[in-house]
Amino acid sequence: MSPYTAGKTLLQQWLCPVLWGLCLLLCACDERQPTEGITWEPPADADMPLAFAPNAAVPDYAAAWHMPKGFAGFVERWNRRNRDYVEKACEAAQAEYTAALEARLQLCPGSQAACAADISLRAALQKCRTLQQRRTEGDYLRLLPAADLPKNLNWCYGNDEPELGSRQAKKGGTLRLSLRRSFPPTLCLFGPNSNHAVRRYLYDDIDIPLVRIHPGTGKLIAGTADRWAVSDDGRTVYYHIDEQARFNNGELLTTRDFLTALYVRTSEHSAEPFYGNYYLGNFSHITIYGNNVLAVTLQSAGPAAAYYAAIPASCTRFYAEFGPDYPTRYLWRPVPTTGAYYIDPQGLVMGRTITLRRVRNWWAKDRKYTRYSCNVDRIVYSFISEASKARELFRIGELDVIPCNEAELWYEGLELDAVHKGYIHRVRFSNIWPRNCLGFYINCVRPPFNDKNFRLGLHHAFNVQAVIDGVFRGDYERLGSFFSGFGPYTDAGIKALPYDPEKARAYFAAAGYTQEGGDGILRKPDGTRLQVLVSSRIDPVFASCMSLLREYAAACGVDLRYEQMDDTIFFSRMKDKNYSVGIFSWGMSPIMPNPSQFFLSGYGRTVDGLPVKGTNNVMGVASAPLDAAILAALSAKTEPAAIEAHHRVQQLIAEEACWIPGWTNPHCRFAQWRWVRWPDTANCRFCPPRYHDPLDSHLYWIDEQERRRTLRAKANGEAFEEEEIVIPLPVKNGSARKHSGGALLYPNRKSAPTASRSHAY
Repeated sequence: MSPYTAGKTLLQQWLCPVLWGLCLLLCACDERQPTEGITWEPPADADMPLAFAPNAAVPDYAAAWHMPKGFAGFVERWNRRNRDYVEKACEAAQAEYTAALEARLQLCPGSQAACAADISLRAALQKCRTLQQRRTEGDYLRLLPAADLPKNLNWCYGNDEPELGSRQAKKGGTLRLSLRRSFPPTLCLFGPNSNHAVRRYLYDDIDIPLVRIHPGTGKLIAGTADRWAVSDDGRTVYYHIDEQARFNNGELLTTRDFLTALYVRTSEHSAEPFYGNYYLGNFSHITIYGNNVLAVTLQSAGPAAAYYAAIPASCTRFYAEFGPDYPTRYLWRPVPTTGAYYIDPQGLVMGRTITLRRVRNWWAKDRKYTRYSCNVDRIVYSFISEASKARELFRIGELDVIPCNEAELWYEGLELDAVHKGYIHRVRFSNIWPRNCLGFYINCVRPPFNDKNFRLGLHHAFNVQAVIDGVFRGDYERLGSFFSGFGPYTDAGIKALPYDPEKARAYFAAAGYTQEGGDGILRKPDGTRLQVLVSSRIDPVFASCMSLLREYAAACGVDLRYEQMDDTIFFSRMKDKNYSVGIFSWGMSPIMPNPSQFFLSGYGRTVDGLPVKGTNNVMGVASAPLDAAILAALSAKTEPAAIEAHHRVQQLIAEEACWIPGWTNPHCRFAQWRWVRWPDTANCRFCPPRYHDPLDSHLYWIDEQERRRTLRAKANGEAFEEEEIVIPLPVKNGSARKHSGGALLYPNRKSAPTASRSHAY
């Protein structure tokens, strides 16, 4: 051993105990250490203060509620906040109506501008009427005795839909998955940095809401509410909470948890502007009738009222310490949900893995629609940024399923011995689901992108079809409407503008870029080059796409530059409108599009034209006609009216040219080891199609016997038949017919895919 090595070893032996002692000392000095972190336990329910003073005029059930200490006086504060909101909204709506009327009177009848003004005028008038009605209806929050619940309600139970899952499903085992995402910056469900790409795996896809959409038929089924009823005017929805429903920390779900959700999510301590607008802008009242019934009143009647009136719940006891330091105190505390999985403290390795563990004796384990779901004991998410590493781990059996949407992986990457010998199956799953609006988001607040001519030039300069044909080998499709995949609510007539250098240069000239430099890049007379910086999260696929787009854009006189950054940083910059053009996507969910959060002017710019930070209107769009159309869509009372209104919204979005449509995958492709099993019954073949990703269904299970058989065959050099499982869409009327291979097909389809597997699960 050299003197250097010996000295280094001695130094390490001396330093380690010293550093460890310092760590223990620091932990001992941190008074908050026992109440922080993933192993924190909330205080007993009785240790929290009562929600109301002993002499408060509230029903007996509410008088017994224990709530976070800051809740005292919240009902009065919120009702006052609601009154102020309604008064200001009424004034603004009246001013909007007056301005729309003045604008309409100055236009020639029958002109296109006059027609647009008529739409704005009608929307403004409807908004005024809605708010005026709301102003006369009294308090937002009301606590009433259970005996005051209206009689003769027509309760819906949602029990007539087909069973989900398979009776052959086996409980147990571990599903190992990889995520090419950044490790989440927090475990909070709301608040700063909480809207990250991993949240859906931990909470959104796990939690059981009041009512759910049946993933096979699209009809409403029971969730945590075992029944619901809609008032005669279509505005108020009554929910009866299943008396067995619990959070996955064991706490019983009651109506106070919905009040807690309103309190914590709209508090200034959560620094979450979305929820204040969500509650005030969508609902007129929330009424509590005892511990198990609540009623939510929408601002106006509309289709699928029970779905859209379903507000979230938050475990009251969990938020016992909610206060000004919420973002830091709760940073790494797993949030309880009503779902079958919780974050396992022992399986959380910072920066590397998050493990979900199945709840023993889950309250919904014997309920219809859930008894054959959530079968595996553990789901392990490993954060692996390098695709090659994830593929290798999958190849050697350390991962059970791997997404294969990339053409290279699907075609060349799966040319593996394990695939040819049948140990690994290829799977292609078609779905009925709103498409993620992936595309190029343009910051309309920042020059020169605030010039519509400039934005239209970019539309014609981005050759997205070349990306689909080249990078994705023609397997993907070009998006048209910002809200694609919503069935009749999507305007299928909206098409992306084609690549056209001549039109691109014409629009750029209209924006002031009239000269061409020696490098072929357009310039303004003052020498300003037409240079565009496109940003995205770190993704090699995006990098490949941008390399191709840059070549075609150069022919249009555009110098495209590209930068990648960490997910969290990129998302923060997008929400703060601190970017130029971003490759980005919002996850969409049925039943109808929700354009308000993405396009209403109030979420984009202040009255002075400055960008509003921290909202989902990342493009800073501010358009009065679009605002009016969105309000009309929100107030539509029938499905035909809602469809017409949403089509108008999508047309105006396209006219703004704020978003260059990207590409979408019409199917989900993945590879799996053969021990991952799926249901294949008459009512639930493989996986119902209303899932963005089949894994979201949690209808799969691990066949441990098949695992042993596969590994034994692999060790002995034995082979199975090579299989590619193709799951097409069901028939349009919902009554699927079975193909010879067990797949579901559309009738009269010109090129219906066939199932190539040799047996059914």
